[in-house]
Amino acid sequence: MISLLLSVIPLGLGAAFTPSLFALQLLIVGNDPWRLKALGAFLGSAFAFGIAVSMLLLGFAQLPTNPEGTDVLSGILRLAAAMFIGAGAVYFFIPHPQLQLRVRNDVERRVSHARPVEFFGITFLLSIKDFSSFVLIIPAMHDIAVADVPWPYKFGVSGLLFALALSPLLVPPALRSILGTRGKKYLRATYEFTMTHQFTIMGVVFLALTAYLAWSGLHELN
Repeated sequence: MISLLLSVIPLGLGAAFTPSLFALQLLIVGNDPWRLKALGAFLGSAFAFGIAVSMLLLGFAQLPTNPEGTDVLSGILRLAAAMFIGAGAVYFFIPHPQLQLRVRNDVERRVSHARPVEFFGITFLLSIKDFSSFVLIIPAMHDIAVADVPWPYKFGVSGLLFALALSPLLVPPALRSILGTRGKKYLRATYEFTMTHQFTIMGVVFLALTAYLAWSGLHELN
């Protein structure tokens, strides 16, 4: 069980780094009113990730469990993910000032014009198009499905992965609820930092994930 958690948690943390979703939720909770908009944004993303997690778990569940701890398919999936994430790291380290500005303008336009119910559709589409998160979720769900542990544990670890992937939409509302109105300036400052350094953040995270995926993938193949 511990080894399963250690193999899944890094991938869940990596899937959580989605600056567009995080920035969108920061901007929502940094203004008033925010509760219904934040709820709609969370539910849209939760629905998208819920579909993916459920389908992957059911699909990989057709494979036999693996009591030996290493798995060839897991290694292949992790090495393939390392290639995609590594390519993403290179892309994010190349300056894209116009694209970065366009992403920011798109986020701010959505928040200023969308109604609460529309945020469900906005974050659903953003999550469906979040290729990097799904690249990480696929090997994680494979490891969960073939792990030699009871199904209640598999559901529990799947729930943990689900929560980690959704943390960009959970943390800002939690902070606003705890800090109240005085927290608005901190949330807005975090939004400014995220938007200003979003590509650098993703590049560093993707580089670390590439190293982890390559190492763990080769370990699975040995």
